[in-house]
Amino acid sequence: MRPLQFRIGRCPFFLLLPVLLTGSRGALAHAVATSRHAATHVRSAPGVLAFSGGESKIVLDSPYASRRILVEERTNGIARDVTDQVMFSIAAPNLAAITEGSLLGLHDGDTVLTARLGNRSLHIPVVVRGVTHAAVPRFATDVLPVLTRAGCNMGACHGAAAGKGGFKLSLQGYDPPADFEAITRGASARRVAPAQPRNSLILRKPTFTVAHRGGKLFDVGSPQYRTIEAWIAGGMPAPQATDPALTRLEVVPPVRTLTVGQTQRFVVWATLSDGTRRDVSRETLFSGSDGSVITVSPSGEAKVVGNGGAAVLIRYRDLVGTGSVISPFGTPGKLSDTHPAVGPERIDQIVGQKLAELGLDASEKSADYDFLRRAYLDAIGTLPAPTETRAFLADKDPDKRTKLIDALLERPEYVDFWTLKWGDILRSSRAALNPKGMMALNQWIRRSVAENKPWNQFARDLILANGSMYEDGAANYFRAASTPETLAEMTSQVFLGVRLQCARCHNHPYEKWKQTQYYQMAAFFARVRTKEGENPDERVVFAGNSGEELHLKTHEVMIPTALDAAPIPATFTGDRRQALADWLTGPKNPFFAHILVNRVWKHFMGQGLVEPVDDLRATNPPSNAVLFDWLAQDFVAHGYDVKYLIRNVMRSQTYQRSAIPTKSNAADNRYYSHFLFKRLEAEPLLDALGSATGVPEKFAGYPVGMRADQLPDTTPQSYFLDLFGRPARNIVCACERTDAPNLAQLLHFMNGKAINDQLSAKNGRIAGLIAAKVPDASLVEDLYLAAFSRYPTPEDTKQAVHALTAGKDRQKAAEDVLWALVNSKEFLFNH
Repeated sequence: MRPLQFRIGRCPFFLLLPVLLTGSRGALAHAVATSRHAATHVRSAPGVLAFSGGESKIVLDSPYASRRILVEERTNGIARDVTDQVMFSIAAPNLAAITEGSLLGLHDGDTVLTARLGNRSLHIPVVVRGVTHAAVPRFATDVLPVLTRAGCNMGACHGAAAGKGGFKLSLQGYDPPADFEAITRGASARRVAPAQPRNSLILRKPTFTVAHRGGKLFDVGSPQYRTIEAWIAGGMPAPQATDPALTRLEVVPPVRTLTVGQTQRFVVWATLSDGTRRDVSRETLFSGSDGSVITVSPSGEAKVVGNGGAAVLIRYRDLVGTGSVISPFGTPGKLSDTHPAVGPERIDQIVGQKLAELGLDASEKSADYDFLRRAYLDAIGTLPAPTETRAFLADKDPDKRTKLIDALLERPEYVDFWTLKWGDILRSSRAALNPKGMMALNQWIRRSVAENKPWNQFARDLILANGSMYEDGAANYFRAASTPETLAEMTSQVFLGVRLQCARCHNHPYEKWKQTQYYQMAAFFARVRTKEGENPDERVVFAGNSGEELHLKTHEVMIPTALDAAPIPATFTGDRRQALADWLTGPKNPFFAHILVNRVWKHFMGQGLVEPVDDLRATNPPSNAVLFDWLAQDFVAHGYDVKYLIRNVMRSQTYQRSAIPTKSNAADNRYYSHFLFKRLEAEPLLDALGSATGVPEKFAGYPVGMRADQLPDTTPQSYFLDLFGRPARNIVCACERTDAPNLAQLLHFMNGKAINDQLSAKNGRIAGLIAAKVPDASLVEDLYLAAFSRYPTPEDTKQAVHALTAGKDRQKAAEDVLWALVNSKEFLFNH
């Protein structure tokens, strides 16, 4: 094992072990700045009390209706929830009562609700009606939400695939008719007792009146209990097609700024198709998007535990929604210039507004050497040669960064690198295709990247591909996924960032997509056919004239319908994929441009605006929605030009910021106040080793000098690439490529034979420098330029020269120096 004899870089770099232990993002940031400053809440004079919601009166129109009561204190335009400090009273307590934070009607009549905080009071009229002659609760709109909120139909309980204890419900109530049958007809109808509703198992189990493995879920006589009891006593009416549908959810308040330790309750309003609007907070499922910022109770109370932004996720019946909580890192500020800019300046402006909102300052501009290395690795996946580094650092042109970006995007290495990137998501692999089909797809991707094919055309060419998979590489899209269902899943995730897989068997449990929508998407591909070609194992893609997609459960013929779009007309003739492609690439598609923008932003910035990068959904909101929408709109406005998008991102000051955080922004890893450290991916890391040592990897069956990012697929054997997270391309999920650390990576770098062989190779960089009898200081300079793309500092040079002269074998000493460099965080990370 080679000893590390000196410290390298601009701060104390350590070996790979702490890199692996601390993870790939922000490791160096925490080595140089770990302090965290949270905003402190300063109380001013008492503000104005108000009921949240803005109604002039509260109306409860049935015994099952409820109204969550929130009281706010508003001071200088800032509102905070003070409900837990308020004393409530009702003028006529026989008419209404507050239970678990919600107002419930007991008898018809009018009364007044009073809230008191200290010497201040607040009054609002309350109208109760519909209790005396109450209508029977509806199964889908009243009963099922109670069971869902109680957890009865969750995946861990009766919503499991096989149910629990012989009782199976649809997951989160997605199938009301089936649930009605299971409750009223299943197990010989023993779960309900119409003559004695209180003896029904559906009530005795959740109240733990009899043994229940799921425990006690609600009390006897509670609003939940009374709803189910009234439904049973009213004859257990079945769900009807005429029942009003849920059309919209609204969260109140939609956004709230809080400091650490403060809490906020949320109210959820549901609008039905008959125009009624009801408070459904008691039946809503609440959760939080980021546990490091907020914790959210089952009743919808969010408590801030850290700085940043997070969403309060809500689910009621088959719709989802979000509220937002912002907890500034420091004192929020304002931008002096709010006039909309364009291009990279607009990126900086929007990011700056978010930083001001969160009280974050921005790190300074990166040094030229950091930017140079960063730009090369991100744009073309390779390190700059020492001669290129010297030339760039010596250039005094103030516009040299912009010129470098433009030059990089025209280099052949750009084509190699982005062919690799798109090959990952399209499963360009001989295992998924076959060797000849894989090469055809690889060459098609390569040509598309080289000509900067607009992304909408790139997608259309794949979706509408016909003909031989050997002659038209795009046709292999229909070999990587060969059934209507897998094609719908792949198309949705690759080009929409929508993960439909869960909806194959049931409505999506975490998103709004229904099982019917899944099969409607699959119907676009139901008539795609393949036949044998002229060559062995060749397949030819064509559009047939018949073939339908059937719903898995109902066996109904599905009309092709894009997500949240209208069905194709009954008069539509021809290839159904044409209608899908028109919708998919249309400028009004809410997903298509966003997912590509997110992929590109994640690659360059280290953190997607949405994470995971290919999981766009209402319950996974972006960290900066304004920026996300603007980038997508700008991308569409400029003809889906991928290079235009990349150029704008790279030219922005946001991208060009230093990776060294300030004391106040060290905790930020979502809002781009500083550049995020990114461990090099497998192929760039292996190529960087080859570049630094002067000894490129040799891949069996490929010529010497071929870089890892030039390989047509991921099947060529390479222990290094597999060890460092190269994907097998078995799935289209970006998660297949990983940078997860492990001990084997540490051992490979510190004592692996392959790396030691590269260091000591007779045709390597060190051997050449030794043979040329380069002076010690110049040798050190060359190694730093090759590994770090910068000149060594005087202290770097002093320590390295000492290492070279301390022993008798100059070759071995130089190998030790380079070994130390490539084992450092400065080499392993893009920064």
